[in-house]
Order: sequence, then C-alpha cells, then structure tokens
Amino acid sequence: MSEPFDVKNTIPQESEVDLQHFSNRINGFYDRFIYNIYRLFRFLKRNKFVVLVLLIIGGVLGFFSDQSNDDRSLNEILVVPNFNSVEYLYNTVETFNIIGFNNELKASDNNEVLYNIKIEPVYDAYNFIISDRTHLKAFEILSDRSIDLEKYSKSKLASKNYKFHLLKIYTKGNGNTTALVDRILEKMNNDSYFNKRKEIEKVNTLNKRNELAKSIDLINGMFQRLGEEQKTSDLSLNSYNQVGDVLEIKEDLIRQVNATDVQLIEQDKIIYDASRIMNIKVTSLIPNIILFPFLFLVLFLIYGYLKSKFNRLKTSF
Repeated sequence: MSEPFDVKNTIPQESEVDLQHFSNRINGFYDRFIYNIYRLFRFLKRNKFVVLVLLIIGGVLGFFSDQSNDDRSLNEILVVPNFNSVEYLYNTVETFNIIGFNNELKASDNNEVLYNIKIEPVYDAYNFIISDRTHLKAFEILSDRSIDLEKYSKSKLASKNYKFHLLKIYTKGNGNTTALVDRILEKMNNDSYFNKRKEIEKVNTLNKRNELAKSIDLINGMFQRLGEEQKTSDLSLNSYNQVGDVLEIKEDLIRQVNATDVQLIEQDKIIYDASRIMNIKVTSLIPNIILFPFLFLVLFLIYGYLKSKFNRLKTSF
C-alpha cells in the first residue's frame, strides 16, 4: 500500500530549493563581476604604456578642440511670424542652406561662420487662450472631452499657433555677428507672396484701428452728453442702468486698440524680431580634454575584448 502524499513536507522543501538556487545565482553573478573587474585591471596593467599614450593623445586633441570651440556662441532671437507664416518660418529654418550662406559671408569679408540654426515655439498657452474667443471655445471643448490640455498645448499642432517663437542661431568666429543675424532675417523677410500680404493686411489693420478709435469717440461723446444733461436736470449717471456695461465695452475697445497698435508695429516685417540676446558662450557639458581620453580608452578596451574573443574562438576550432 502506497504512502499518502505529504503536501506539508513537500512545499517547504521546494521553497528551500528555490531559495538556494536564487542564492547561488546571486553569488555566481557577484563572483563573475569581481573576476571581470580583476581582468580589466590586469589588462590595463599589462598595456599600461599603450593606455598612457592614448590618454596623452586624447588629452592633447581634446585641449586643442576646446581651444577651437571657445569662439562658438549662441544668438537667441525672439520672433513673431505674421500673416500665417509659421509654416514658412519652420520650413525656411529646416531647409536653410548653411554652406551657401557661409560662402556669402566669405564674399562679404565677414569672418563669422554659421554652423547651426534652430527654431522652437515659446509655450504660452494662457495668452494663446485669452487672445481669441475661438481659442477659448476650442480649449473648453477639449476640457469637456477630458483631453490633457498640458499635453495638447505642447503638441506640434498647438505649439505652432503660439505668437512667439525662439530662433536659435549658432555662430563661430570673430566677425560681425549682428550683420550675420540681420542677413538671415533679411532672407526670411524676402518672400514676394508674404510681402504682398503684408501690404494688404497692414491697411486692414490700420482701418480696424481707426474703427475702434471711432467707437471709443462715440462712447466718449455719449458720456459728454449725459454730463451736460446732468447739469440741467436732477438725473445722475447712476440713473442709467446700462452705464456700467458701456464702460466695460469702452475698456475692451481700449485693450483692442492697444493690441492693434502692437500688431501694426509687428506687421512691419513678415518675421518680426521682437528681441535679441547675442553672443551667449556655448560650452560643452563635458570638456573634450576629458571626453577624448575617455573615448580612446573605451575604444581600446573594446578592441582588447574583441581580440580575446577572437583568440578564444580560433583555439576552439
């Protein structure tokens, strides 16, 4: 007759085996790690002269590379693309012919060199929402649909609709940086289609400004008449229930006039440069005098590892 299967005794034994196996694996990993560290130091000691030469060469090359990078600078230009020219601005930056532009600089005896150009939006979701009732309604709809507004505001679709964009111009040399930046902006503003739109839309903006000013004059005239009536009767401004609403309308019109005046200034160019921060020194996160020796050493270690693997395979055949 067979003995009954003892479940209680079997489970602890299996747990002990699993723990023992896990412990052996940890100890094996630790031993291999220590052994590989030992092999690494033995390899470096055996090739100490080669390592020393590589470190010296890397240090010298890194030093001269750092010296040549000392004249690199970043120029940040805050720009406003007008007349729906955002896509035009981004396409112009992405396809900018840096080589051809530098040849133009040499021809004009400017020792400055352009080595990179970038564009990115300045995230300002709040002003974007309050600047237009349509934007406000759109964000209300997105909010009702439980869409992450923070994520949406930084999406490619929304970010290109922001007013301000940051143009980053990276230069190198000791020439006239201001002339270089002016030349780039001049190229961006030299588009026949958008220049025609500029002339039309500036006239329309000026007409809008005049209409807003007339509306304010009408409200001022209304208050002037009310003041004259008050002198000849017992009525006061507080007797008119809609005076407060009219004052709010006037304040809104004044804000619109101010915004239109700013718009007229910005519409002077297709890509209006609102502000500039010039000649910001560009420095590497890790100096080349440290980076180059480290890279040389890593490459030499990879070479040693591959060589040992190759020798091991060669002896096995």
